[in-house]
Amino acid sequence: MGYLAFLVKKTVSYFLALMATVSILYLGTYPVIQEVITKSANFVAGQYEEELLKHNTGDLTNQEISNLVATYKATYLSQFGFNKPLPEKFSLQIIKLLTFHFGNAYFLRAPSGSTDVSAILRAYLPNTILLFTTGTLLLILIGTVIGLLAARSAGSVWDRLVPFVAVVHSSLPAWWLGFLLIAGLAYSVKLFPSSGITSVPVPHNPIFYVGSVMDHMTLPLISLLIVGLGGFAYVIRSLVISTIGEDFVLTARARGISESRIMFRHVLRTASPAITTQSILAVTGSFAGSLTTEIVFNWPGVGLLTYEAVIANDVPVIIGITFVLTIFLLVGLYIGDLVYGLLDPRIKTGSD
Repeated sequence: MGYLAFLVKKTVSYFLALMATVSILYLGTYPVIQEVITKSANFVAGQYEEELLKHNTGDLTNQEISNLVATYKATYLSQFGFNKPLPEKFSLQIIKLLTFHFGNAYFLRAPSGSTDVSAILRAYLPNTILLFTTGTLLLILIGTVIGLLAARSAGSVWDRLVPFVAVVHSSLPAWWLGFLLIAGLAYSVKLFPSSGITSVPVPHNPIFYVGSVMDHMTLPLISLLIVGLGGFAYVIRSLVISTIGEDFVLTARARGISESRIMFRHVLRTASPAITTQSILAVTGSFAGSLTTEIVFNWPGVGLLTYEAVIANDVPVIIGITFVLTIFLLVGLYIGDLVYGLLDPRIKTGSD
């Protein structure tokens, strides 16, 4: 099939996967979601009543205010399908979840003071993306270079060193490594700040603000690279070595083509769909952050938010995080498949 047919097939399959996944999550948490919606309705109705009482100049009686508040609450609940047939209620609430309407948090607040779960996620998610997506992109860049060099020198000491480093680094607990970096580079040497995202007070000058953020990012980035770099380099090495053993590479060498051209024009081009897929999956996973790393470095991202929500038993925030990260994962997988289809000539030409 051609790429257009591939695109249509993948779009339909991932849409169905998204609906099935969200529906399963919804059904598994149905009683909790209904409780969250009801409490959110009480919260917004209470705010509406406060506004009416604040601006009431005697035109409205207490009974009229109560009626208006009851109507407002009923209108809010009707948006989520309350007092409607079950299929319509299911559809309305699924749409609300897919459009990131998760109600109001019980205890946590966004920096702006808002209790809306979507506002809280919008405040924390960019910090996670800033740190972990930056770290993942650096990991992909450096890991790809190391993996290519190791595969090019297959059997050498350099090549054998990569699997060893991958095993050692992947086995290091991220929280333990974070504490070591803080103790050594923050407290002993005092090269970098130990925690947070900016200095206190927050710099007002944009240049100083960016510099402060980059300074606070350094230790978490070092931790992420140490833990993940060896493993990613090993994956790239394995993908490239498996491609080097193909017949077309032997044919290119027999024709006298230089090793550099074989590596970059033939091997890397052939392995690029798999490498790109691994990279996209890594970037997608970075949106979830890391609970342990964010706690250790007190980085205000989704991982730290998850920890705070669990400790506070803030159910709406936990539900919001779960649904958002699930949707992001499926979208990332979908984009990965589309990019794979663009890079794979067999799909573009309609071959099997």
